[in-house]
Amino acid sequence: MKKERSPSNEELDKLLRWFHPNSDAAAEGYMRIQTRLIQIFASRGCAAEADELAIEVINRVAVRIDSVITTYPDAPRCCLAFVENVHREHLRDKRKQVNAVPPPAPRSAEMLEIEDQCLKHCLETLEGSDGDLFERYFDGEGRARIVARQKLAGELNLTPNALRIQAHRTRKKMRKCMEECIKRAETK
Repeated sequence: MKKERSPSNEELDKLLRWFHPNSDAAAEGYMRIQTRLIQIFASRGCAAEADELAIEVINRVAVRIDSVITTYPDAPRCCLAFVENVHREHLRDKRKQVNAVPPPAPRSAEMLEIEDQCLKHCLETLEGSDGDLFERYFDGEGRARIVARQKLAGELNLTPNALRIQAHRTRKKMRKCMEECIKRAETK
């Protein structure tokens, strides 16, 4: 979520005066809306971050105080109007964190050597033209790979979909062979 900049003292003063001209009543109104925002975020499953999200809502309102005063009848309603966007952004960021795949752990030179030997072994064990299909199907990048796959499908007299299916089956065989080979090499 894009965090709003901290409001200036002048913006905070305008916000508090919008809550109420009397400073004590304004502070009480501020605390009341902050508590309400925390309750809203907690009820939406964001209990751990509710304080932070409530402050973000208030900061967004304060930073835009000059424009929101003309749009909304009162400060509490204005703050409540900002809840939905802040909540949506928070959920989006949370999903991104969950979906982020950590990079694989670096492998040692010995492990890379084992994988290379296993790859060579597994390519040799593929039946007939499967080895050639595997190497040609997964070779190249970008547009060159697409053109090579179209050419391969033509040579083998296959539709692009049939070629994908055959390559998928070959890749499954290779994966199984690689896993078994690496397992054997690690136990030695």
